[in-house]
Amino acid sequence: MSREIEEIGEDSKSSTIKDAETNDVYVVVGKNDLYVVQWALDHAVSPGFRVCLVHIFPTIKYIPTPVGNLSRSQLSKEQVQVYINEENNRRKSLLVKYIRLCNDAKVPVDTMLVESNSPAKALLDLIPVVNITSLIIGNRPPRSTRLVKNGQDIGEYVQKNAPEF
Repeated sequence: MSREIEEIGEDSKSSTIKDAETNDVYVVVGKNDLYVVQWALDHAVSPGFRVCLVHIFPTIKYIPTPVGNLSRSQLSKEQVQVYINEENNRRKSLLVKYIRLCNDAKVPVDTMLVESNSPAKALLDLIPVVNITSLIIGNRPPRSTRLVKNGQDIGEYVQKNAPEF
């Protein structure tokens, strides 16, 4: 499995993150992105490469309860911590299938959890911090019932605004 799941919040300092190696392929994953990881393994990863799975999740502002969603300030610290632990376990469970796919392909894998309410901006901020030179973002064709806000999805936004190397 992965050596360790590294969690990065919006206020984290770059000194806690190792610089990317030139053989690192960063793959952004969400709930149903097994096909993205498989594509990366089939098309972007060569022998000696390492896959770094990046999962961006929103900050927890509200917590579901039997009486509806309540803000963190309305609950005790213990109740908030229980929910945060549950969410952390869900994220780790989500990543297990991607880690297993990489392990089955005999490709070293690391994971990075990034807490942010703006996934595209978080990715852009992460690129220079860890020196990302190879980034794979899945792109599902929009369903006819789903509209894309402002005409750009996360991948298009990152591609348009990413720094040059």
